[in-house]
Amino acid sequence: MRKPRMPRSKKMYDLCFRSLRGLPLPARALTKLLIESIMGRLLCTEAIIICGYVWMSNHTHMQVFSLDCEALTHFHERLKKQLTDFLKRLLSLSQLNLWDNRTNIGEVLDLEAAIDRVVYSYLNPVRAGLARSIDEYTGCNTWKEFLSVPADVNASVEKEVPWVLLPDVGPLSQENPSLSEERALVNDIQGKASARERNVLRIMPLKWLHAFNIVDPIEIEKIRQRIINEVRAEEARLAPKKDPLRRIEGFVVTDTYVPRKKSRKIFMYGSCKEVRLEYLETFHDFIRRCRECYRLMKQGYTDVPWPPGCFKPPIPRLCNAL
Repeated sequence: MRKPRMPRSKKMYDLCFRSLRGLPLPARALTKLLIESIMGRLLCTEAIIICGYVWMSNHTHMQVFSLDCEALTHFHERLKKQLTDFLKRLLSLSQLNLWDNRTNIGEVLDLEAAIDRVVYSYLNPVRAGLARSIDEYTGCNTWKEFLSVPADVNASVEKEVPWVLLPDVGPLSQENPSLSEERALVNDIQGKASARERNVLRIMPLKWLHAFNIVDPIEIEKIRQRIINEVRAEEARLAPKKDPLRRIEGFVVTDTYVPRKKSRKIFMYGSCKEVRLEYLETFHDFIRRCRECYRLMKQGYTDVPWPPGCFKPPIPRLCNAL
């Protein structure tokens, strides 16, 4: 008999969004400064926990632990909006349609799928030919934090980051600025932000294990070592097959580069078909309940008990104004 999957109020999500074109987020100090500033500020207001991430030149992979799906939606939308605003300032653009609207926010259903997503995330720079190992990748990522924290789901790393405002960011002279120009701009931004309150970017690299009721330090360390070993094995396998390392340095937002890979709308990750089908059955039941609640609202009921986790719509119009 199949064992039913127990509902989890605390969930792990794998988040990914990518640009429509260009390479707007190169592995540079300026990129890291802006990304960390935005995330530090957003974590002050949204009820989510960031467990890990790897920022590539045109997309990001991020694992989050969330108690509130609505907060997670707000987080990624505000993150994309503020990144777009900063890039418009850097490149002196009045308008910029940057992100693919097919953002993937997939609930991770079981431990095997969770391990797979973490390994996949940290292997991205190697598979893209940007580094021989995740240790060498200079883009914004949390590999060092993942390696260094104690084997505890509540272990965290806190980093003070500046609160950068849009007026702090000046335009670049070209898409691929020199190192001296970049250093000057970074120093200028940090100088303007120094008078303000600094934000704390808090990363909890092992918190996602809490979603699967894993809190024993010995078991946590075994899972961490398994992830490290899988990453190292794949790096060694890919090493002789990859082209020479590519350097992506410019803040390119034109059609010079259009990604061949298109995002799929994924809203769950599971390690086996049985788990995925069970989740789909639960999801379709949730949709049916929401439709029934909306039908009752259209009949004039005001105290309809909506299922937990849904986004309650506005009350439908019940009459036409004369």
